Amino acid sequence: MAAFALTGCAAVEEAHTEGSEQSKKTDATRIDTISPASGSLLGGETITFTGEGLDDVSSVVFGGVAATSVTAVAHNQLQVVAPAALDYAVGAVSVTAASEEGEVIASAANYDYQVVTPVDAQMQYAFAHWQDYNDEVWGTFPDNDCGNFVNQTLIARGWVQTDEWYSEWNTTGDFSDSWARGPAMDAFFASQTDRATRLSLEQRDQAKVGDVVMFDWDPANENGVDHTMLVSKVDAATGAISMVGHTIDAQYRDLDQAITIENPGATAWFYSIA
Repeated sequence: MAAFALTGCAAVEEAHTEGSEQSKKTDATRIDTISPASGSLLGGETITFTGEGLDDVSSVVFGGVAATSVTAVAHNQLQVVAPAALDYAVGAVSVTAASEEGEVIASAANYDYQVVTPVDAQMQYAFAHWQDYNDEVWGTFPDNDCGNFVNQTLIARGWVQTDEWYSEWNTTGDFSDSWARGPAMDAFFASQTDRATRLSLEQRDQAKVGDVVMFDWDPANENGVDHTMLVSKVDAATGAISMVGHTIDAQYRDLDQAITIENPGATAWFYSIA
């Protein structure tokens, strides 16, 4: 009976010791501060974390999006390149880190995504209205609203309407061909050499978020541009390009799928917006 009691007591003591060790490890790994604590919707800022045990961190997530670079500077300091905000949404998001062992560490501070650049404003607008059309201001062009949408995002980016590029569709029904007709829109962008640079499909590695994509679904018919969208994501590792736009409403439509599977034989080019 005594031996049985002693064995039970030893087992309880061992479990208590293991729990204490786990508690010590959790307490030793933490994020206390994030600096700067805010930044662009497009990400890209180098953020410094301070705390304890940060040299064991292998990944960091900002509001559901993984950081693109994580570097331990010291036991108590970590440098992280902030990713773009999820769907380019403004606001504070939680920040969590994970160690190589899988331990998740929540930060004591949030990271606040803000509209900092003209491209931030463009992408915030695009993702607010890719499906919820801004009819009150711009109206919707029947059958094909793609050019109308792309040009709206450029207005949000800071471009100003002119006599050769404008839309009063929602008020007088008037508009320039360069606003909504593919070939005329293409010619207009080609003329804007100070703020738009044409890139061929072979130069796709130079395309960036906020650039305009032009499509010719059937080059053989020589009727020019059939569709336009906006670059919404570029995967540097794979070269994949995703797009946001109207007509086929999408946030992340794949470029390669659009010109191969969906429209075999199609081609595309870009206008890199300064």
